[in-house]
Amino acid sequence: MTTETQQLEKIANAIRNADGVVITSGAGMGVDAGIPDFRGNSGLWTAEKDNFMKFADARAWDDRPLEAWNFYITRLINYSKLEPHRGYYDLQKIHPDTFVVTSNVDGHFKRSGWDQKKIYEIHGNLEWIQCSKHCCTDMQPMPQFESALDGLSQAPHCPHCGAVSRPVVLMFNDYWFVYTETAKQQLQYLNWSADKKNIVGIEIGAGTTVPSIRIFGEQETSMLIRINPSDHEINRPQDVLIPDTAVNGIDTLFRILSHTETLQ
Repeated sequence: MTTETQQLEKIANAIRNADGVVITSGAGMGVDAGIPDFRGNSGLWTAEKDNFMKFADARAWDDRPLEAWNFYITRLINYSKLEPHRGYYDLQKIHPDTFVVTSNVDGHFKRSGWDQKKIYEIHGNLEWIQCSKHCCTDMQPMPQFESALDGLSQAPHCPHCGAVSRPVVLMFNDYWFVYTETAKQQLQYLNWSADKKNIVGIEIGAGTTVPSIRIFGEQETSMLIRINPSDHEINRPQDVLIPDTAVNGIDTLFRILSHTETLQ
């Protein structure tokens, strides 16, 4: 038996024998849907690092709230125009018991039909807003925007204190992020994983710039299948690398499962 065949069987057997599969995803998951990642040639970190660092920082809501809102409104409008790629749908068939843990805030897992009780968005999402001054932990639905704001009076404001609201998204230097929804999702994950001794992870597009997803996957899984075209070193001997984009890597997984079933 060749090394390549052994590798294929290792991946297939791991998924088939898992008590559950956790899909862990970072910014690279959305690239095939047209959402820029961080480290790619046109990624946010590479092409717009200065701008991104300014407005993905909680301090921007004190210093430049109008520009901060327009930064997020641009993302909201762009996300609304893009459809989840087929990988989001295909992964729903990978295993009978699957949970999603993602650092992405684009909502594409929900839009592609994943059970919302099996999604843990560790950095929040763009569905909710909160008070930027943290006068309370209340959240309100994100308003609909068709264009950037001309003035701060057009921005949503806290109904309690009147301060400018902000998205419920975990930012850099963020001490006021409201964890209400994230904590609920985390509890759902903990309840799901509590009786599972063998959780296999499929990590897609998670980089090292913000390593939250990588750390989570390595802590929570007995084996991890890492799909990433770059930054894809493997730290544990049991883990496996598929050096490719999200859609191609997911296709590879299904070819592996189909091929090994044929061999059996």
